[in-house]
Amino acid sequence: MDGLLLNKIFGAVLATALVIFGVRELSHTLVHPHIPDHPGYAVEVTGSTGTDAGPVEVVKEISLAELLASASLSSGERVAKKCAACHTFDNGGANKTGPNLWNVMGRAAAGADGFGFSSAMSGSGLTWDFETMNQFLAKPKELVPGTAMSFAGIKKPKDRANLLAWIRSKSDAPLDLPVFVAPVEEIVEAAADMVGDAAQDIETAAIASSEAAADGAADLLNSLPNVSGTDPTHEAAVDQAGTEALDEITGGDQ
Repeated sequence: MDGLLLNKIFGAVLATALVIFGVRELSHTLVHPHIPDHPGYAVEVTGSTGTDAGPVEVVKEISLAELLASASLSSGERVAKKCAACHTFDNGGANKTGPNLWNVMGRAAAGADGFGFSSAMSGSGLTWDFETMNQFLAKPKELVPGTAMSFAGIKKPKDRANLLAWIRSKSDAPLDLPVFVAPVEEIVEAAADMVGDAAQDIETAAIASSEAAADGAADLLNSLPNVSGTDPTHEAAVDQAGTEALDEITGGDQ
């Protein structure tokens, strides 16, 4: 093998090494990788009980029966204005884009005369009780997929309860409200508060009565004649009378 061939081989190897080195340096120039302070992947754990976790807020879920028990008809009438473009609520009112809603509570879905309901509503088999109507007002298309009603829904439970109470009143025979019974814990707590308040009132009255009795005794003593310089026998008798009167008023508690 002559020297020229060796030079060619060496030159090819050197050229290849230069190309590889150049590509590597060029990639480092064009790409800037982000190296984290701590290698690995951060995994978020839901519901962690670590010592540095903040307080967990417990939201009480209020039932529809409780919301209806405190519902406002005037507020419900205001919410109903969102429905007025498509519905009427008065007795004998005309159908519009949607049916007249007089007597709707307690009625079967698609049960209004003279209105062309969608096949989805006609075939739903629903009855408009409070729970069903509440679900429909929240998300109409979720409860009745394919309904022609384009209304997006009412988000706030309190607004829906107020509206339900008002729609209920638009009837010849309003549907009975669901019975709401307060939890036993709340009843016991309320009773304890009432007993505590009553005990405090009794204590306050007793203190006021005692103070009034003491004031009356003091007034009586002050009203006795000044017997200074008179017969000591008379002075002692007056003092004795005043003491007896004080004992009678205060019960001897001095």
